[in-house]
Amino acid sequence: MHQPCGFHDQFMEQIRDALVGLKDQMRVGIGAVAEQSKANGETLLRIAESQTARRELCARQAERLVALERGADQHREAHAQSREEHLAERADLWSAVNRLRFHVYVGLGVGLVLQLAGPFVLAAVLK
Repeated sequence: MHQPCGFHDQFMEQIRDALVGLKDQMRVGIGAVAEQSKANGETLLRIAESQTARRELCARQAERLVALERGADQHREAHAQSREEHLAERADLWSAVNRLRFHVYVGLGVGLVLQLAGPFVLAAVLK
């Protein structure tokens, strides 16, 4: 039969101690990985919450922008109507001014004709 050498028990004890040390290191490593994984999960959760909050903020800002654009459109429409009314009033005023000018010029022309032709007509009528 084979007899173990004198160092066999000592060698086996060293292997057991090394395995126990590795087991402890593995336990510590697994604990560290679990802690890091938990921290990573919490970070991912905070990132997801932040993204959700950002999306909600963007949606609210988009709603505000749409409301502002709608208000600006209404404002522009009101100004366009006001401008059209102003232009119509202005056109009416110029039309009245031009009619007055016409009547003044016609009146001046009639007066001039009467001044020039008046003496001839009176002379012809009174003869």
